[in-house]
Amino acid sequence: MLFFDSVFAKEKKEFFVYDSKGKRDPFSFLVTSDGVLLPGARSGMEIKEINLEGIMWDEKGKSVAIVNGKLVKELDTVCGMRILKIDKESVVIKNKDKVFTIMPKKRRGDAK
Repeated sequence: MLFFDSVFAKEKKEFFVYDSKGKRDPFSFLVTSDGVLLPGARSGMEIKEINLEGIMWDEKGKSVAIVNGKLVKELDTVCGMRILKIDKESVVIKNKDKVFTIMPKKRRGDAK
């Protein structure tokens, strides 16, 4: 049986310093222990960050949409926002107490 005595151990300590390069440190806290947002913290995405990539519309009410790469249906939540309605050409989203209608961005080859 081998015993190791920590007195004889030579410990090499390395320190890592995070270089944020002007961005927020991903390891820092964004909320206090009381639940208050700290400066620089965001409470959710902004509507301009929502990307409606496509709609699969069903006249029987089983429509789905692709929002920011996620497949969603009515009443789902994506990026902290509620999907209220999925129409043939648009999706109605509620963000906090505001309601927005978003449409898919035009792709190359689509009619203008």
